[in-house]
Amino acid sequence: MSLEITKGMIMGAIHRVIPDDRPGQVWWFHGNSGSGKTNIALKFDVPNKIVLDADDFRESVWDDLDFSEKGRRKQNDRLARIARVLWVQGKNVVIASICPYADQRKQIRNEILPDVKWIYVNSKDSKPSTKEYPFEEGW
Repeated sequence: MSLEITKGMIMGAIHRVIPDDRPGQVWWFHGNSGSGKTNIALKFDVPNKIVLDADDFRESVWDDLDFSEKGRRKQNDRLARIARVLWVQGKNVVIASICPYADQRKQIRNEILPDVKWIYVNSKDSKPSTKEYPFEEGW
């Protein structure tokens, strides 16, 4: 006897484990390279916190992405979707990622994480926006 698991079964399972009494929240620290996003995310004091750091994921989980616009967009889409899975389970998710494209930030808010709190990080150590280190302000 074999059991075939379908996407619908998995999504149903995810929705069954959502705790009604523990809504989570997602905070996304974004800004250009060197701004301090990771340091702030790690020190951000909220209970039941999980930190998703883009550099850590790029080094340990997905080695198929480069720093092209396509690679950067795919990475941020993946982070948003992972955050959503954790958020619906009541976790407080803190993301540290450049997320350089304004239209993608808007898309993430509209389609994946409607209640995400975007926090722009900028410091004297931030790299200026260039082709190598792109960052678009605004939405």
